Amino acid sequence: MGRSQKKKRKISGRGAKSKTPRIRCVIFDLDDTLYDNLRYRVRVAHRASAHAMIKAGLKGTVESVYRARLRAFRQDPMLRHIDAQVCRRFHVADPGSVSHAAREAYFRCPVGKLKLFRGTLPLLRHLHRHGVRIFIVSFGEPEIQHAKIRALGLVKHPMIEGILYADRDKLLTKEAAFRKIQRLTKLPAAQMLVIGDRPMSEIRAGNELGMHTVRIHRGEFAVQQPQNKREEPDFVVQNISQVKRLRFRWGNKESQRGGAETPRIR
Repeated sequence: MGRSQKKKRKISGRGAKSKTPRIRCVIFDLDDTLYDNLRYRVRVAHRASAHAMIKAGLKGTVESVYRARLRAFRQDPMLRHIDAQVCRRFHVADPGSVSHAAREAYFRCPVGKLKLFRGTLPLLRHLHRHGVRIFIVSFGEPEIQHAKIRALGLVKHPMIEGILYADRDKLLTKEAAFRKIQRLTKLPAAQMLVIGDRPMSEIRAGNELGMHTVRIHRGEFAVQQPQNKREEPDFVVQNISQVKRLRFRWGNKESQRGGAETPRIR
């Protein structure tokens, strides 16, 4: 997406998989989808990684390693790229252990104050009012992701039916979490929508399951481009408030009247 498109903040995309699909369930990613992870977390976490790399044996100052991490981040935000670049830059003798220490520090960086995007709660209210079932699937260190949910005020939120935590060890992947939600809701994939920021993660998983997909094009992974059709979202938006303008029909008459109670996922 070019700079002129970003400035205009337009909605773009290849269009939904059917003309005007009805959406009865929305699955949200968490980081850089419901709140600004890049603003609140990324730089703090990279500084924590710089400390950890030095503690693990890298020879350098925290500030020099931190700056090197940010330079590598601007090239490619994937941690494996950043860690490898920094290890080469500082001639690390054991890059495996130093990179491992950096990733652990990154994912376990303590959670401070967080704030939802301005458009998050209005969108949740809009979906809830139309009877759309709402879930969140978060990825990372489960303990830290739980802390983020608490900091954002989303624990036992009345509009959110369930929150699932995909983890780095892949005990639960995002695709498996989406399948679990589909089994719980008993909805066809064509009536489900995945909203997130990463083409190679939640967008790909949603597409492969036949769900509709929307990419929030901002944040930590904004520079990533889809590598194939499976990573192409149906729509690309610049901020979450634009989702309401997309070509979808939300909910249905039965859900608006209030359907059968479903056990919540926590």
